[in-house]
Amino acid sequence: MQTKWILLMALVIIAGIVVVLPLLAPGITPSGIVQDGQATAGDAFMLVNQSGIALTLYDDALAANPGDPVLLKKKAEALIGSGQTGEAEQIYQQLLSQYPNDPAVLVRMGDFSYWNGDYTGAISYYDTALSIQPKNAQILLRDGDACLMLAVTQYQEQHAVFLDSLDSYRKALDEYAQAEKLDPRLSAVVSARTLAADQYEASGDEQSLIATLRTSA
Repeated sequence: MQTKWILLMALVIIAGIVVVLPLLAPGITPSGIVQDGQATAGDAFMLVNQSGIALTLYDDALAANPGDPVLLKKKAEALIGSGQTGEAEQIYQQLLSQYPNDPAVLVRMGDFSYWNGDYTGAISYYDTALSIQPKNAQILLRDGDACLMLAVTQYQEQHAVFLDSLDSYRKALDEYAQAEKLDPRLSAVVSARTLAADQYEASGDEQSLIATLRTSA
């Protein structure tokens, strides 16, 4: 029943765009109207976590303009929502080659590296994004997470006595502090991360730390 209403909503959105846009902008072609309607409907489905349906709509919109970077990003996000991260990463690789200074693309590339356990690679992408947007709290938070997980890896490999003896751990805390300062609403999120790091150091339970980072993201 919920899917039925969602489909109805999408049809209403598309129909509305087809009717209204020619009145507002007579120069717009019918194919362009349909493409905009499909993309807008896809956005609506993404908002209600129906990424599979959104993906179909984005694919239809891309058929008319396969190189559209905005639509490609939308498709990639729908793929991520559907669990198809490999294909999404391929799209973002393509976008990165065309738009190497796009922070959103750099952040997603960092996410793929992070999800694959390549924390050094993730940090490199996040740091590049931060060089463009140094006051972006969300990127700082992501970079902090990658630094924290790198510190955990180094802690195990180097048999370090304390986490705070590692540069990567100190960088993580510094970036968490910066993120919280830029956006005080992140206070609880940062506190959860630092507490989880302390608990990991005491117990060695890496899975619990990873779960905390995931749930408080």
